[in-house]
Amino acid sequence: MLFAACSGLLAQADQYNPLYRGEAGEVFSRKPNAFLVAMTRDRKPGAALDVGMGQGRNAIYLAQNGWDVTGIDSADEGVRQAKTEATRLGLKLHAEVAKFEDFDFGEARWDLIVLTYEPTKAIAPKVVRALKPGGAVLVEDRHLETRKVWPAGTFADNELLSLFPGLRVLKYEDVWARPDWSAKGVDERLVRLFAEKPLPRPTGCTWQGAPISEGGKACWDTLTLRCRTDGWQIEREKCAP
Repeated sequence: MLFAACSGLLAQADQYNPLYRGEAGEVFSRKPNAFLVAMTRDRKPGAALDVGMGQGRNAIYLAQNGWDVTGIDSADEGVRQAKTEATRLGLKLHAEVAKFEDFDFGEARWDLIVLTYEPTKAIAPKVVRALKPGGAVLVEDRHLETRKVWPAGTFADNELLSLFPGLRVLKYEDVWARPDWSAKGVDERLVRLFAEKPLPRPTGCTWQGAPISEGGKACWDTLTLRCRTDGWQIEREKCAP
């Protein structure tokens, strides 16, 4: 059971509930994910979804920092602990017992989606649609090379980047480090991604601080610049002196 839970092969309530009750010792961190803390430190809070929230370490951290958080997990014991801790701290937290396959991610609903040690490959198709423009997804998981030290691992080189082609990558890491979930307590090869859904592109251009409509022009020395859809272009026409 411990091998299955820690390798992510069987993400079911009957595997994870004993872990959250402490029956297998300390196999996961009780602290918020360090990459999540770093990536959200200077980000404006909004609506966040923590997929596979467990006992709520990441969801509670986000709620403490002003986020409106929804967390889902198939393990009812983890959700129960998250709700209890949120109540103790006086935090607003919506926590729901649900599998990601059954949960409605919605459309343009979230400013942040958190996927730490979750089946990201299966969830990825839902993410871009579910993020608001300007919203971001955060992922941390194991590289396949982790299997050299522990029988777990999901991603090949740069594979994680390929899952979100419509998003702008703000941070990507491929490092050997101690994972949040670790039965053996050794460094493993981890991949981390923070990527943002682009905002709609504004039309027009800017010249010397002033807005210029698409099709408009400006003079630079003796050259004529024309504002096009993709920005300024130099035209043959010379500017009038």
